[in-house]
Amino acid sequence: MTRITTLWAVLGVLAATSLIETNGALAKDAVRPAAKTPPDRAFQKAKKEFQLRSHGKKPAERVAALKILEDFPTGDAADLVYVTLLDDRSSDVRQAAVAFLAALRDREDVVARLLQRMTNTTRKGGMDIRAVGALQALAEGENAEVQSQVLSYLNEFLGTPRANLLLLHTMIDEQAPKGDAEDVLRMLTLFTKAEFFDQNFGYRRCLVQGLMQVKDKEALTYLIDLLPRFKGLVQFDVVSHLIAATGQNFGDDAAKWKAWWAENQNRKEPLEKPKTPPVGNYGDFGEYYGIPICAKRVVFVLDTSLSMRGAKIDAAKTELIRAIKELPKEVYFDVIAFDNTVRVWRPELVAANEQTKQMAVNVVLEQPLKFKTASYDALEAAFGLNPEAIYFLSDGAPFGGKIDDPKTIISTISEINRVRRVSIHAIGVATKLSAVLESFMKGLAAANWGIYKPVN
Repeated sequence: MTRITTLWAVLGVLAATSLIETNGALAKDAVRPAAKTPPDRAFQKAKKEFQLRSHGKKPAERVAALKILEDFPTGDAADLVYVTLLDDRSSDVRQAAVAFLAALRDREDVVARLLQRMTNTTRKGGMDIRAVGALQALAEGENAEVQSQVLSYLNEFLGTPRANLLLLHTMIDEQAPKGDAEDVLRMLTLFTKAEFFDQNFGYRRCLVQGLMQVKDKEALTYLIDLLPRFKGLVQFDVVSHLIAATGQNFGDDAAKWKAWWAENQNRKEPLEKPKTPPVGNYGDFGEYYGIPICAKRVVFVLDTSLSMRGAKIDAAKTELIRAIKELPKEVYFDVIAFDNTVRVWRPELVAANEQTKQMAVNVVLEQPLKFKTASYDALEAAFGLNPEAIYFLSDGAPFGGKIDDPKTIISTISEINRVRRVSIHAIGVATKLSAVLESFMKGLAAANWGIYKPVN
């Protein structure tokens, strides 16, 4: 009996000990932190939530969706933003997506993913708005290796049919005046290093116009450094900007600009400068109705409709002949006359030597007058000659061309010219301009980097 009691007592102790150990283990499990969700599962969960919110009706909702991905600075997150928000219909959303990607551009996996997307897209179907957004995000960074990779992308595609220059120019036009000055300056500086910069007038002028809008002294420094590479209209743009910004006038002498700027760029007191620098205030330029001929590739477009008969056409021909005779020899030019038809003197621009200038004078003198005013057709023909500047003279509202509505002509020509960057100067001839003609000529010049000049 004693042995049995002792055995049960031992078993009871063992059972109690086991229960205590079990309860202790349960207690430890109760205070132990729950196991974290694996990173890939966490990202998949965030991805689903992001995709749901990125389709919100309001732009603010779509921008807010980006916060969901802030804990995932990876190539996968960058790829998701690339395909989802970089082509959003709202520019605010697109720029928020660009900013998100820009914050990750120091990560190799993100850069690699974006460059792969950009390159594959552009090779396959051409540069699109997503590729341009990613280009902006990467190009504004300081990393030399990333900038080198972006430059390789530009050199591969710029100058080919796959490059969408309209999208690229639009992005530059929008970011230059309102983006972060340092970031925008880095991007524009990088873009000027592309081979295409020296090959294409429109791309070159777009970047220079962008640099002129950057509110940073270093932008002036860079424009001065670039000055020796420019001739013609782009040189005129830069020098006019330097004069306006500094109050100095060293013309196209890059060495003098550089020396003066080295001594004065860090001055604390503001520089005295003219409020509005006069047009053509440096250099020995020719002029046409007081508008400087500073471009190296010029087309004169002359209205020869019947409404120009008498003193108006005589005066217009006299002024045009004078301008042609005074053209410097380094200028290339052409003459177009238009009424119901468009008559282009030469199929391509010719050098302004004594022989060609005399031939052009004879052509101007011989122009007859006919019905109608095919303004759009004449401008279209002028663009076909690949000029830097067009001098468009007319005395009447458009009538008889492919497009006659003045507003439609302005919008159509301006859209074409967003990439070309040709200056269109408009000379309105009349004793008293009609409201339609004045509005058309003013609008045409204002939308195309030109000067409007009414003359009697």
